[in-house]
Amino acid sequence: MDPLSILFAANACVAAIKQGCKLYKDAKTSFMEVKKTVDEVVSDARAVRSFWQKLFGTGPKPASQAKSVAKKKEAYVAVDETQVMSDIVTQLTKLFRLEEQLATHIREEEEKSRNVYDPDANLMEAALQRVLAQQQMAELIVTVRETMVYQSPPELGALYSKVFEMRDVIRAEQDKARKKRDDESWQRKEEERLLRERQAYLLATFLFLLYMWLLLGLLHRIGK
Repeated sequence: MDPLSILFAANACVAAIKQGCKLYKDAKTSFMEVKKTVDEVVSDARAVRSFWQKLFGTGPKPASQAKSVAKKKEAYVAVDETQVMSDIVTQLTKLFRLEEQLATHIREEEEKSRNVYDPDANLMEAALQRVLAQQQMAELIVTVRETMVYQSPPELGALYSKVFEMRDVIRAEQDKARKKRDDESWQRKEEERLLRERQAYLLATFLFLLYMWLLLGLLHRIGK
C-alpha cells in the first residue's frame, strides 16, 4: 500500500475507535443513571409495601415490582460493552499494523534511495511525502491515546496502555527478527560472493595451466 492509502485506512480506524469509545461511554453512563433510578424505585416500593402492611397487613406483590423494574432496565441497557471493547481492540490492531506498514514503506524507500540512482527523482517531494506521512500517522496515534485515556471510562484507558505496551514488545521482537533476517541475508550474500571468487580463481588457474601446457607443447615441437 502507498502512504496515501495507508493514511486513509488509518483515519477510518481512528474514526471507528472514537465512535466505539463514545458508544461505550454512553452505555456506561446510561447504565449508571438507570441503575440509580432502579435502586430508587425499589427503595420506594419497599417503603410503600411496608406502609400498607402496617395498616392492613397487605401490599403490592414484590414479583410484580421486580418485573416492571427489570423491563425498565432492559429498555435502557441495550449495548454489549464487551463487544464494543472487542471492536475497539480490533481497530487498534489494524491501526498499529498500518503504522508498521507505513514505517516499512518508508524504510524501503530510504533503502532504495541509498542504493538506486534515479536521475528524475524529486528529492524535495520525496522528503515532504515521508515527513507528512509520518507526522499525520503520529497525530492519529495521539488522537487515539487522548480519546481512550482522557475522554473515556478508566477501563478503556487501561486497555490502551496494555495494548500500547504489548505493541512495543511486539515491535522490539520484530526489529530483532528483522535484524536477524538482514544478518542472515548479508551472510548468505557474502558466502555467494566468496564462492564466485573461488570459482573465478579456479577458472583462472585452469586457464593459466592450460596455457602453459599448450606453450610447453609448442616449444617442444619447435625444438624438434
